[in-house]
Amino acid sequence: MKWFRCYCLCLLLPWHWSQAEPLQLVDTLASLQPRVGQPPVEAQIVLRILQQYPSSYTLVDISRNRAREWTKTAPNACIPWLHKTPTRERDFLFTVPYMLESAITLVSLPSSHWQAQLEQLKDPAGRLSLQQLLSLHRPPLLGVEMNRRYGEVLDPLLQQHKAALYTRSTAGEYVGSMLPMLQKGFVDLMLEYPKIVERHSSGLRYWRLTEAEPFNLVHFACNRSEQGGKIVTRLNHAIRTLATQQQYQQLML
Repeated sequence: MKWFRCYCLCLLLPWHWSQAEPLQLVDTLASLQPRVGQPPVEAQIVLRILQQYPSSYTLVDISRNRAREWTKTAPNACIPWLHKTPTRERDFLFTVPYMLESAITLVSLPSSHWQAQLEQLKDPAGRLSLQQLLSLHRPPLLGVEMNRRYGEVLDPLLQQHKAALYTRSTAGEYVGSMLPMLQKGFVDLMLEYPKIVERHSSGLRYWRLTEAEPFNLVHFACNRSEQGGKIVTRLNHAIRTLATQQQYQQLML
Protein backbone atom coordinates (compact mmCIF):
# COMPACT_ATOMS: atom_id res chain seq x y z
CA MET A 1 0.00 0.00 0.00
CA LYS A 2 1.49 3.36 -1.06
CA TRP A 3 0.49 5.22 2.10
CA PHE A 4 2.19 2.60 4.28
CA ARG A 5 5.43 2.73 2.27
CA CYS A 6 5.40 6.52 2.64
CA TYR A 7 4.73 6.13 6.35
CA CYS A 8 7.77 3.83 6.76
CA LEU A 9 10.00 6.23 4.80
CA CYS A 10 8.88 9.14 6.98
CA LEU A 11 9.83 7.19 10.08
CA LEU A 12 13.42 6.68 8.87
CA LEU A 13 14.69 10.10 9.88
CA PRO A 14 18.12 10.95 11.36
CA TRP A 15 18.15 10.52 15.12
CA HIS A 16 20.78 11.07 17.86
CA TRP A 17 21.01 9.53 21.32
CA SER A 18 21.39 11.34 24.62
CA GLN A 19 21.08 9.96 28.12
CA ALA A 20 18.45 7.21 28.28
CA GLU A 21 15.37 7.70 30.46
CA PRO A 22 13.73 4.96 32.59
CA LEU A 23 10.15 4.33 31.49
CA GLN A 24 7.09 3.63 33.60
CA LEU A 25 4.34 2.07 31.45
CA VAL A 26 0.91 2.33 33.07
CA ASP A 27 -2.46 0.88 32.01
CA THR A 28 -4.34 -2.42 32.13
CA LEU A 29 -1.18 -4.35 31.25
CA ALA A 30 -1.96 -7.89 32.41
CA SER A 31 -2.19 -8.98 28.75
CA LEU A 32 1.52 -8.27 28.32
CA GLN A 33 2.32 -11.18 30.64
CA PRO A 34 -0.34 -13.85 30.01
CA ARG A 35 -0.28 -16.92 32.21
CA VAL A 36 -1.10 -19.23 29.30
CA GLY A 37 -0.55 -18.87 25.57
CA GLN A 38 0.71 -16.05 23.41
CA PRO A 39 -0.12 -12.39 24.16
CA PRO A 40 -2.65 -10.70 21.84
CA VAL A 41 -1.22 -8.88 18.82
CA GLU A 42 -1.27 -5.40 20.35
CA ALA A 43 0.59 -6.74 23.39
CA GLN A 44 3.17 -8.41 21.14
CA ILE A 45 3.77 -5.07 19.42
CA VAL A 46 4.23 -3.20 22.71
CA LEU A 47 6.65 -5.87 23.95
CA ARG A 48 8.71 -5.58 20.76
CA ILE A 49 8.93 -1.83 21.23
CA LEU A 50 9.93 -2.21 24.88
CA GLN A 51 12.69 -4.64 23.81
CA GLN A 52 14.09 -1.83 21.65
CA TYR A 53 13.86 0.76 24.44
CA PRO A 54 17.43 1.66 25.54
CA SER A 55 16.78 1.93 29.27
CA SER A 56 14.92 0.13 32.05
CA TYR A 57 11.13 0.04 32.20
CA THR A 58 8.50 -1.01 34.72
CA LEU A 59 4.87 -2.04 34.17
CA VAL A 60 2.12 -0.65 36.40
CA ASP A 61 -1.16 -2.54 35.95
CA ILE A 62 -4.03 -0.18 36.86
CA SER A 63 -7.36 0.90 35.32
CA ARG A 64 -7.28 3.09 32.23
CA ASN A 65 -8.68 6.17 33.97
CA ARG A 66 -6.19 5.89 36.83
CA ALA A 67 -3.41 5.39 34.27
CA ARG A 68 -4.26 8.69 32.58
CA GLU A 69 -4.26 10.60 35.86
CA TRP A 70 -1.01 8.87 36.87
CA THR A 71 0.66 9.85 33.60
CA LYS A 72 -0.32 13.49 34.01
CA THR A 73 1.75 13.70 37.22
CA ALA A 74 4.59 11.15 36.83
CA PRO A 75 7.35 12.63 34.60
CA ASN A 76 8.51 9.23 33.29
CA ALA A 77 5.07 7.63 32.76
CA CYS A 78 3.46 6.66 29.44
CA ILE A 79 0.22 4.94 28.40
CA PRO A 80 0.06 2.57 25.40
CA TRP A 81 -2.91 1.93 23.10
CA LEU A 82 -4.21 5.49 22.96
CA HIS A 83 -5.75 7.43 20.08
CA LYS A 84 -4.57 11.02 19.69
CA THR A 85 -7.10 13.84 19.96
CA PRO A 86 -6.66 17.64 20.32
CA THR A 87 -8.00 17.41 23.88
CA ARG A 88 -5.56 14.67 24.85
CA GLU A 89 -2.66 16.57 23.26
CA ARG A 90 -3.18 19.27 25.87
CA ASP A 91 -2.46 16.67 28.57
CA PHE A 92 0.07 14.32 26.97
CA LEU A 93 2.96 14.09 24.51
CA PHE A 94 2.30 11.49 21.80
CA THR A 95 4.70 9.23 19.93
CA VAL A 96 4.44 8.51 16.24
CA PRO A 97 1.73 5.89 15.58
CA TYR A 98 2.91 2.34 16.20
CA MET A 99 -0.18 0.31 15.26
CA LEU A 100 -3.31 0.46 13.12
CA GLU A 101 -6.63 -0.49 14.69
CA SER A 102 -9.59 -1.62 12.59
CA ALA A 103 -12.94 0.16 12.51
CA ILE A 104 -15.09 0.06 15.63
CA THR A 105 -18.44 -1.72 15.23
CA LEU A 106 -21.88 -1.92 16.76
CA VAL A 107 -22.26 -5.17 18.73
CA SER A 108 -25.47 -7.06 19.53
CA LEU A 109 -26.46 -10.38 21.04
CA PRO A 110 -27.65 -12.93 18.44
CA SER A 111 -30.96 -13.11 20.32
CA SER A 112 -31.45 -9.32 20.38
CA HIS A 113 -34.97 -8.13 19.62
CA TRP A 114 -33.29 -5.35 17.62
CA GLN A 115 -31.92 -7.87 15.12
CA ALA A 116 -34.72 -7.54 12.55
CA GLN A 117 -34.77 -3.74 12.66
CA LEU A 118 -31.01 -3.51 12.34
CA GLU A 119 -31.20 -5.69 9.23
CA GLN A 120 -33.81 -3.35 7.75
CA LEU A 121 -31.70 -0.27 8.45
CA LYS A 122 -28.61 -1.56 6.61
CA ASP A 123 -27.61 0.31 3.46
CA PRO A 124 -26.68 -1.48 0.18
CA ALA A 125 -23.09 -1.80 1.42
CA GLY A 126 -24.28 -3.59 4.56
CA ARG A 127 -23.56 -0.71 6.94
CA LEU A 128 -25.72 0.97 9.55
CA SER A 129 -26.05 4.66 10.32
CA LEU A 130 -25.75 5.17 14.07
CA GLN A 131 -27.23 8.64 13.59
CA GLN A 132 -30.35 7.11 12.04
CA LEU A 133 -30.55 4.41 14.71
CA LEU A 134 -30.27 6.78 17.67
CA SER A 135 -32.75 9.20 16.06
CA LEU A 136 -35.56 6.64 16.19
CA HIS A 137 -38.58 7.55 18.30
CA ARG A 138 -37.62 4.75 20.68
CA PRO A 139 -33.90 4.13 20.10
CA PRO A 140 -32.00 1.22 21.59
CA LEU A 141 -30.00 1.76 24.78
CA LEU A 142 -26.38 1.93 23.64
CA GLY A 143 -23.54 1.10 26.04
CA VAL A 144 -20.42 3.28 25.82
CA GLU A 145 -17.39 3.76 28.08
CA MET A 146 -16.31 7.00 29.72
CA ASN A 147 -13.25 8.92 28.48
CA ARG A 148 -12.96 6.73 25.41
CA ARG A 149 -12.45 7.96 21.88
CA TYR A 150 -14.79 6.37 19.33
CA GLY A 151 -13.96 8.57 16.32
CA GLU A 152 -14.12 12.09 14.93
CA VAL A 153 -17.67 11.58 13.68
CA LEU A 154 -18.92 9.17 16.34
CA ASP A 155 -17.83 11.22 19.38
CA PRO A 156 -19.95 14.33 18.62
CA LEU A 157 -22.79 12.07 17.46
CA LEU A 158 -22.81 10.33 20.85
CA GLN A 159 -22.82 13.70 22.58
CA GLN A 160 -25.98 14.62 20.62
CA HIS A 161 -27.81 11.47 21.76
CA LYS A 162 -26.91 11.20 25.45
CA ALA A 163 -30.48 10.17 26.32
CA ALA A 164 -30.00 6.96 24.32
CA LEU A 165 -26.69 6.07 26.01
CA TYR A 166 -25.73 4.02 29.02
CA THR A 167 -22.36 5.25 30.23
CA ARG A 168 -20.48 3.59 33.06
CA SER A 169 -20.17 5.97 36.02
CA THR A 170 -16.72 4.54 36.78
CA ALA A 171 -14.13 3.49 34.25
CA GLY A 172 -13.80 -0.18 33.42
CA GLU A 173 -10.72 -2.08 34.39
CA TYR A 174 -10.07 -3.00 30.77
CA VAL A 175 -11.13 -2.12 27.25
CA GLY A 176 -14.33 -4.03 26.48
CA SER A 177 -15.65 -3.86 30.05
CA MET A 178 -19.11 -2.96 28.72
CA LEU A 179 -19.57 -6.53 27.44
CA PRO A 180 -21.08 -7.94 30.69
CA MET A 181 -23.72 -5.19 30.56
CA LEU A 182 -24.72 -6.37 27.09
CA GLN A 183 -24.73 -10.05 28.05
CA LYS A 184 -26.95 -9.37 31.08
CA GLY A 185 -29.40 -7.29 29.06
CA PHE A 186 -28.70 -3.97 30.78
CA VAL A 187 -27.94 -2.43 27.36
CA ASP A 188 -29.30 -3.33 23.93
CA LEU A 189 -26.15 -2.65 21.94
CA MET A 190 -22.55 -1.56 22.49
CA LEU A 191 -19.64 -0.11 20.53
CA GLU A 192 -16.46 -2.18 20.44
CA TYR A 193 -13.72 -3.70 18.28
CA PRO A 194 -14.63 -7.29 17.32
CA LYS A 195 -11.22 -8.66 18.37
CA ILE A 196 -11.71 -7.24 21.90
CA VAL A 197 -15.15 -8.85 22.23
CA GLU A 198 -13.97 -12.20 20.87
CA ARG A 199 -11.39 -12.52 23.66
CA HIS A 200 -14.20 -12.68 26.19
CA SER A 201 -17.17 -14.08 24.27
CA SER A 202 -18.19 -15.67 20.98
CA GLY A 203 -21.24 -15.77 18.74
CA LEU A 204 -22.05 -12.07 18.92
CA ARG A 205 -23.16 -10.03 15.91
CA TYR A 206 -21.11 -7.12 14.54
CA TRP A 207 -22.57 -4.30 12.48
CA ARG A 208 -20.41 -1.96 10.42
CA LEU A 209 -21.16 1.74 10.86
CA THR A 210 -21.17 4.44 8.18
CA GLU A 211 -19.79 6.94 10.73
CA ALA A 212 -16.87 4.76 11.89
CA GLU A 213 -13.37 5.58 10.71
CA PRO A 214 -11.99 2.78 8.48
CA PHE A 215 -8.91 2.49 10.72
CA ASN A 216 -7.45 4.23 13.77
CA LEU A 217 -3.84 5.15 14.54
CA VAL A 218 -2.58 4.04 17.96
CA HIS A 219 0.11 5.87 19.95
CA PHE A 220 1.92 5.98 23.28
CA ALA A 221 0.91 9.02 25.35
CA CYS A 222 3.52 10.31 27.80
CA ASN A 223 3.84 12.93 30.51
CA ARG A 224 4.04 16.48 29.14
CA SER A 225 7.45 17.30 30.60
CA GLU A 226 11.10 17.46 29.54
CA GLN A 227 11.61 13.90 30.75
CA GLY A 228 8.46 12.76 28.97
CA GLY A 229 9.73 14.38 25.79
CA LYS A 230 12.98 12.42 25.99
CA ILE A 231 11.04 9.20 26.48
CA VAL A 232 8.87 9.98 23.45
CA THR A 233 12.05 10.48 21.40
CA ARG A 234 13.36 7.06 22.43
CA LEU A 235 10.05 5.32 21.83
CA ASN A 236 9.88 6.97 18.41
CA HIS A 237 13.33 5.61 17.60
CA ALA A 238 12.25 2.12 18.67
CA ILE A 239 9.12 2.34 16.51
CA ARG A 240 11.09 3.65 13.53
CA THR A 241 13.61 0.84 13.86
CA LEU A 242 10.89 -1.81 13.99
CA ALA A 243 8.92 -0.23 11.14
CA THR A 244 11.58 -1.47 8.69
CA GLN A 245 10.98 -5.09 9.72
CA GLN A 246 8.42 -7.10 7.76
CA GLN A 247 7.26 -9.13 10.76
CA TYR A 248 6.50 -5.96 12.72
CA GLN A 249 4.67 -4.47 9.72
CA GLN A 250 2.45 -7.55 9.56
CA LEU A 251 1.65 -7.29 13.28
CA MET A 252 1.03 -3.56 13.02
CA LEU A 253 -1.45 -3.98 10.18
